[in-house]
Amino acid sequence: MSRRSRSRSYSRSRSRSPGRRITLPYNAQPISDRDYFLKSDEFRLWLKDEKRKYFDELSGDKARSYFRKFVKAWNRGKLSREIYAGVDPSATSASSQTSYKWTFASKGSRTDHEALRSVCEEIAAATYAKNGSSSEPSTSTRGKQVGPTLPSSTDLQLARETEEDMRETERRYKRKRDKLETRDRIENMVGPKEVGREGMLEKKRARREEDRAYRERGDEGLEADESTLMGGGDDFQSVLAKRKAATERYSRAREMRDQELREKAGQMKEKEKATMDMFKQMAAKFG
Repeated sequence: MSRRSRSRSYSRSRSRSPGRRITLPYNAQPISDRDYFLKSDEFRLWLKDEKRKYFDELSGDKARSYFRKFVKAWNRGKLSREIYAGVDPSATSASSQTSYKWTFASKGSRTDHEALRSVCEEIAAATYAKNGSSSEPSTSTRGKQVGPTLPSSTDLQLARETEEDMRETERRYKRKRDKLETRDRIENMVGPKEVGREGMLEKKRARREEDRAYRERGDEGLEADESTLMGGGDDFQSVLAKRKAATERYSRAREMRDQELREKAGQMKEKEKATMDMFKQMAAKFG
């Protein structure tokens, strides 16, 4: 057997030989990338304490990248003993797990705050009981926790996204309303002006009238009858009629626009009311 073949055989035998297994605290078992959801509570605590980051501030790819680092540290026994012992979500406050602040909760009464805290604790307890039933408990003191079916973390994330969408819709509506009010104030001061083809034709007609009047003007000055001087001519009446028609068109368009904005505002308020009712029902049911 040549030296090269012996070297290859030796390298293959080394790669197949099992590595030395590290004894983890509390007889914890090694984990892999597939335990992303099973070890989510321990992962969140490690992120906050070691990396000074919150899970809800990370994208999906970034969270997966950090979890791979967490898996390596876990399997090497580099984490704190309390993580290997297991994390009870019901024993930690929600503010320590996320930087998100509920805007509606900050405006509620003390009773609302207590109801919301109770719901959060019930959610954490149910999640912990679900995870504990799929694997062996890491300590003998951890008991089985039974509770009602509660909204999952996906439902709560959806509620947060819905609230953010509603705030963004309200901001867009406010900007549009301010823009329309500014334009209305300007048009009220200077009056509505003709636009498009009709406006161009109106300017051309006015220019032709001025040119014709200048050509017909004699050396003794402009000759005009009493009706023209007093504003009773056909041209003047036509201009007044057109201006009145333009004003009516503007009023109708403005009324339709205001009605559309009012309908959108009503729909947005209904969605907001439905979201608030959902959270109130949750608090009343589990509080």
